[in-house]
Amino acid sequence: MTRDAAPRPIVFAFNASGAETARRTAAAVGGETAGLAGRVADLDGVFEDAAGAVAEAFRAGRPIFGVCAAGILIRLIAPLLRDKQAEPPVLAVSDDGSSVVPLLGGLAGADVLARTVAAALGGAAAITGAGARRFGLVLETPPAGYVLANPQDAKRVTSDLLAGARARIEGEAPWLRASDLPQDGDGAVLLRVTAEEVPAPADGLLFHPQVLVAAFDRPDMATLEAFDAALARLALAPAALGVALAPEGAPLHHLFVEALIARGVPLRIVEQRLEDGETIHAEPGLRIHHFSAPVAPEDFGRAPGRVTVVGLGPGPRGWLTPDAAAALDRASDLVGYEPYLAMAPERAGQRRHGSDNRVEVERAQAALTLAAQGREVAVVSSGDAGVFGMAAAVMEALEAAPAGWPSVAVEVTPGVSAMQAAAARLGAPLGHDFATISLSDYLKPWEIIAQRLATAAEGDFVIALYNPASKTRREQLVRALDILRARRAPETLVALARSVGRRGEGFTLTTLGELDPELVDMRTLVLIGSSRTRAFARADGKTWLYTPRSYLDDEAGG
Repeated sequence: MTRDAAPRPIVFAFNASGAETARRTAAAVGGETAGLAGRVADLDGVFEDAAGAVAEAFRAGRPIFGVCAAGILIRLIAPLLRDKQAEPPVLAVSDDGSSVVPLLGGLAGADVLARTVAAALGGAAAITGAGARRFGLVLETPPAGYVLANPQDAKRVTSDLLAGARARIEGEAPWLRASDLPQDGDGAVLLRVTAEEVPAPADGLLFHPQVLVAAFDRPDMATLEAFDAALARLALAPAALGVALAPEGAPLHHLFVEALIARGVPLRIVEQRLEDGETIHAEPGLRIHHFSAPVAPEDFGRAPGRVTVVGLGPGPRGWLTPDAAAALDRASDLVGYEPYLAMAPERAGQRRHGSDNRVEVERAQAALTLAAQGREVAVVSSGDAGVFGMAAAVMEALEAAPAGWPSVAVEVTPGVSAMQAAAARLGAPLGHDFATISLSDYLKPWEIIAQRLATAAEGDFVIALYNPASKTRREQLVRALDILRARRAPETLVALARSVGRRGEGFTLTTLGELDPELVDMRTLVLIGSSRTRAFARADGKTWLYTPRSYLDDEAGG
């Protein structure tokens, strides 16, 4: 198991003339297609905002193909460029499939993808990297099953080979021997392939084949430490570990899982003892098997299940965090309240399990049960899942059954809450201490709500009111305002933020004394200022709301 396992490629088609090329491209790389709304039909999905859709895929680390002019894709990704090492492959494909141009992500396999797609389309891959073009490979990115131990030397070694040096290959390396590298048994550049823990060649590269499989009967940190000690005694490289196995039903210690994630080692759940390969080490709770060739994780058992709790943000895709976007992309199943599921981006083949808004714990249990079958499940909320969202419901389900779902990993991704989004639109009303209170009395009695309102008002907190009113639940807001008005000055500033980030977005700036409850519904967030919250207008006519950082009288302007 890895945290970012194989994000699915996505192919964007910008015109109907490129639809068929998009389909063939996606088929060649196991991806999905999306067409520009109003122009391209009959693809896996549609997108209206090209910049937002491409940015979401880029942040999720998905390989991106644009069936369009290269310039269109360049302009869309230019604002996103930050770190060369973290960029996913980005490729432009001509609408007739004759040209495939890798624009970014050479270190992430863009050149290989370009050749794969060009072969499928009968076109040409426009490879511009000197090493990739000349030798047919990128030494920094060996194929699956191999790890480069000294990537910092790859650029220098490639330069030496381009300048005329010849490579001497030691060990089993089919992809190196089949390449266009200049090879010589006495070559000055040594490319060594071995599972042993040895120093990297001074004038070459060291590759470790992932030929080891570790079977952990007790998947915990003590057994992982025993594995490390055994490798050291065997003089084998940790990077040669291709997959870790745990038996069905064994509790997975979270530190063990996190350690494997940090090492980039996939974890698989197996039902019976592994008998394949050469057993090179055995002790209670641990066995190490050595294979003659790199192992493929999918050849062993099944992936452990995972539940990731995701906040969709208040509205625009740009407010979806990268971790949340990646979780939605990799999920086999989405679980959530029906209206929130409708907000999640569509992905071909993904199963959706919707339910009513008042069965949160049951929804969490259903998600965990799906994950126990080895599925990748995303539980969705609006805003930040940890703020009046599904994260707490998942925790409740887990606490109620401590021994349940032993092979399921659980993650909670950070998100953007409605109050954060509203505050950003308004200025900085949450610039000092604030309290967040839900007026819904479905899961807590009104007496608790009233007590918290009074305490927050007396403490001079800025107060964000969630779930303030619905069509049938109006009285709570009126009673809440009575409590606040008894403790706050009538001129206290209040902002009503409605449908933030979505169609119908609107803001009303008023005061506590003048606030009309009829302006508020379930799509409205009510922000009640502190005694220091203030508003001011700029020359452009925009009014900003903020709460100063200082409570000292002589620094009130903060």
